[in-house]
Amino acid sequence: MLVLGAIRIMQPVHGYQVRRELVTWRLEEVANVRPGSVYGAIRTLERDGCIAVHARDSESNRPERTAYVLTPEGEKEFTLLLREAWWTVRRPAEPLIPALCLMLFMPRDELVRALQSRVTALESELAEAAFTRGSIVDGATGADGGIPEHVREIFDFTTGRIRAEITWARQFIRRIRAGAYCFAGDPGFSAPGPDRATGPGPLPDSPATSGNDEAPFTQV
Repeated sequence: MLVLGAIRIMQPVHGYQVRRELVTWRLEEVANVRPGSVYGAIRTLERDGCIAVHARDSESNRPERTAYVLTPEGEKEFTLLLREAWWTVRRPAEPLIPALCLMLFMPRDELVRALQSRVTALESELAEAAFTRGSIVDGATGADGGIPEHVREIFDFTTGRIRAEITWARQFIRRIRAGAYCFAGDPGFSAPGPDRATGPGPLPDSPATSGNDEAPFTQV
């Protein structure tokens, strides 16, 4: 969607200009804007009929450059993807979740140090984001190579999540230090295994199957 949107904004536009525009939006941490990915997306969009060649030109000894524009199909696809992104809530994959599931195999003191290191790294990200956000000029469109004004919202969105993780990590550290859970190396630690019950047990019978065949059914 990003490549399609950038072409829509700047058309007719070359692939290099598309990537340069996306870089000004500071998307490196949240989207893949490497040259190979951008040009690959352009080839896919052309193959799928979402963009079309507007012109080809070359200057002196430079390779030929191709300018693209959106097709009517590309306009429909862009509108569909944009609306879908705004109206659909999707949770991004979080690599820490599997580690949380298996955290009891970590020694308590090492887990605390790892969380402290995580907080330090996240605070560094916050400081960098705050500096960059502060450099955005009111009314900027990106036409002069600067960061467009609306990119502030990207920083606010991502830093909001970072702050939430920092708050959770600090609270988690306090719980661990206070003795929560039993970690590897703790007295009495027993690794989860097949001989340990892990589920809540069978669900109770519903009223309709508990021996009373005439139990009323209530629709809610």
